[in-house]
Amino acid sequence: MPAAHLATTPPDGTSYPYRDCHHHPLPLREVGPDQLLVAFLAAPPGWVDGLMRTRDRIVSRWGLKTAAPDQPRPPFRSGQQLGVFRILALEPGKVLLGEDDRHLDFRLCLQAGAGELRVSTRVLPHNPAGWLYLALVLPFHQLISRVMVRRMARLLAAESSS
Repeated sequence: MPAAHLATTPPDGTSYPYRDCHHHPLPLREVGPDQLLVAFLAAPPGWVDGLMRTRDRIVSRWGLKTAAPDQPRPPFRSGQQLGVFRILALEPGKVLLGEDDRHLDFRLCLQAGAGELRVSTRVLPHNPAGWLYLALVLPFHQLISRVMVRRMARLLAAESSS
């Protein structure tokens, strides 16, 4: 079930006006950061690639960041680029992805533990263009996040049983 709310402050002190979290049961005891990222990269349905290509064509006209063409493979490290995401932190059971751009900053946290997989998003728009971008992509983000958290949980569970 998604949960979205406004005006909360994460531990780093930065205010993110948009936040959401999608979760799905995950009956695994331990999940490493590489496992989380492999599942994350494998989880998008094919139609998401088309949406991201369209997004990149549109936003590149305004000088915004677009997806990196290469997808690195494990072992992953902080600072690597994964599409539009940069790996910010890797910990056991947790990965923090994000990017800072002139229109907005975003963070995506992948976390596995306590019997569930959680994918949470934080967005900090910097200007009216950032707020407009957020409003335009939010319906797609909600749909993609719900689909991906379920697919990631299935991939992780299948990997552990093989």
